[in-house]
Amino acid sequence: MSEELRGRVLLVDDEALIRMGMRVILRDLGFHVVGEAADGREAVAKVAALDPDVVIMDVKMPVMDGLEATRRIMATHPVPIIVLTAYNQQSLVEEAADAGVLAYLMKPVSEAEVGPAIAVARARFADLAWLRRGPSVSGSAEGADAEPRVSEATRILSERYRLTAAEAAARLRRLARSSRRSLPEIADAIIALERG
Repeated sequence: MSEELRGRVLLVDDEALIRMGMRVILRDLGFHVVGEAADGREAVAKVAALDPDVVIMDVKMPVMDGLEATRRIMATHPVPIIVLTAYNQQSLVEEAADAGVLAYLMKPVSEAEVGPAIAVARARFADLAWLRRGPSVSGSAEGADAEPRVSEATRILSERYRLTAAEAAARLRRLARSSRRSLPEIADAIIALERG
């Protein structure tokens, strides 16, 4: 299978040795590493410039940590993101999920874990994209006006709970996920409550 068929990956870790090891694992699995970043701010810029299929992101990094970078990426250039960390704390797992992380890899990473993590992240990302669109036919009026409604609901949550836009978007995704409803449905409910 060609590298392009498996996927284009951006590696983000402040440790060059970790990036080198991950690069070897990904190459052996048939993935193409399109770029690397050593901190979250660089990761945000490289996602916008390189348009990877998947991002593997360390959590603890200088300048901007991986969770803040994930929030910003998911708000501007959504892509499947896998957290790479040495820390296995429940609070970190929950914060990562709220930020938009779709899979989790513990350091040291084995090659056997990487392929399944990428597959899971891509599948969950596809599911979330379907939830955002909703089950309506693509191009319908429902699909066409969903984005402004989601944006309005995000703004309402942001103002009401004093959240950043990224935190409000994460809360909206969490509400949709926990209620098993689409983002437009949750957005409509929030807007209706606000208008009372």
